[in-house]
Amino acid sequence: MLLQLDLRSLVSRRSLAAACVFLALAAVVVGIAGRQVRFALGGLEDARPIWLWVAAFCFVGSLLASSSVWRSALALCGGRLTRSDAAARYGVGSLVNSLAPIRIGEAVRLTLFARRLEGEDRAWRMGGVFAVIAAMRLIVFGVIVASAAAVGAVPLRFVFIVGCVGVVTAVVALATRNRTPRNHVAHLLDAVRELGRTPAAGARVAGWIAVSTGARFLGATAVAAGLGVPSPVLAALIILPALDLAGLIPLSGNLGITSGAVAMALQAHGVGLQQALATGIAFHAVETAAGIACGSAGVFMLGTRKRVFVLAASGAAACIAAAFCATVLVPLA
Repeated sequence: MLLQLDLRSLVSRRSLAAACVFLALAAVVVGIAGRQVRFALGGLEDARPIWLWVAAFCFVGSLLASSSVWRSALALCGGRLTRSDAAARYGVGSLVNSLAPIRIGEAVRLTLFARRLEGEDRAWRMGGVFAVIAAMRLIVFGVIVASAAAVGAVPLRFVFIVGCVGVVTAVVALATRNRTPRNHVAHLLDAVRELGRTPAAGARVAGWIAVSTGARFLGATAVAAGLGVPSPVLAALIILPALDLAGLIPLSGNLGITSGAVAMALQAHGVGLQQALATGIAFHAVETAAGIACGSAGVFMLGTRKRVFVLAASGAAACIAAAFCATVLVPLA
């Protein structure tokens, strides 16, 4: 089924007003902190492009794995869709998160994926799917926090909090696995009930989350290596928990949440101000570019014919190859 995009319905007067306010705030921030921004950008001059390209491909891989997370979680409620369809729907949400001043990409994803559920109470069941994804992400996040706590990067109390969430999720899944929903609200636990019946399905969701997180970890390591940060692997262990905590703020990374979180986390562990700011800006720029690329491809896949998409993908691949040659191969010649 093709997704018909109505630009007038997507771009309302309120959206335009919000965009104008966002641009005004951005201009004020640049005006006030212009010196610090120029100081940070100066640290990007020595960045090694090859590592930033590695990071970009890792971030794309992380997004694709995340789309499989949603696909596997949707299957808990009987939703069926191909990997390419899931990647397209997830990518559109990434595009919205990259461009909108407020993080509404998750709402877009919920709407797009819910269309693949059959029957009534789709909204309630999709809410349960999202709850399962959030709980599984928090459990995997606990593994990262435990690793970071082992090297003294984050306080150990976060591990206890995440462990409690995992225990609560398991208890709810086992307690509701044999219950039949008797009202609309009860369908909110459909996905959780299926976890209790088929633990392998939950393991599949957690596995894809681990793959996605691992790819993002490699991307963070590559960015740190490209900016010359000492011990890039340790830096990535510091960056990821900071980003996950910053992700709780419902604002887009366009407002500096991502780059600011990275810079503050690195500076707190002895990295110089200029290098920390440059790493944060580079991380945000590369990850945003990956999100926009995947989201644009998703819009083409959902809203155009297959032949047009193939032509567009071929052109995009040629542009990427040209950019890689210009930034990596030509300087080596």
